[in-house]
Amino acid sequence: MKPSIPAAATDLAERLRAEIVPELTGFRANNVAMGSAMIDMIAEEFDRAAARLFEENEAVRALLRRGGLAADAPTKPDLRVSALEAENDRLRAALIDLQAALETRDDDDARALDADVWRELTRSVERRRIASANF
Repeated sequence: MKPSIPAAATDLAERLRAEIVPELTGFRANNVAMGSAMIDMIAEEFDRAAARLFEENEAVRALLRRGGLAADAPTKPDLRVSALEAENDRLRAALIDLQAALETRDDDDARALDADVWRELTRSVERRRIASANF
């Protein structure tokens, strides 16, 4: 049997909700219910994290290239989430520098690129949205 982390986490969360929470009261019931919801979120993020980060890194690289900054992807990318997150942090730091440079310019190209940067940042927030979160 090949274990599926999202399926196992979802099953654990459901068991906590169905079997444990009803046996508890007050603060303990609330803590276990919250833990169950967090496990659901972890399952969702585990399944999509690498794809989300890869997509976002490519989008930010394209913006940086448009701004004249070197942003080549590694020839053999490391697809571990930790490596993709580190690359995302590096690219976002460069994006901040690009935005600061764009703010000093007063031309149509700079305004258009700045608007595209903000659109990508908005899409980035949407990519991170947790479907099961109620906040």
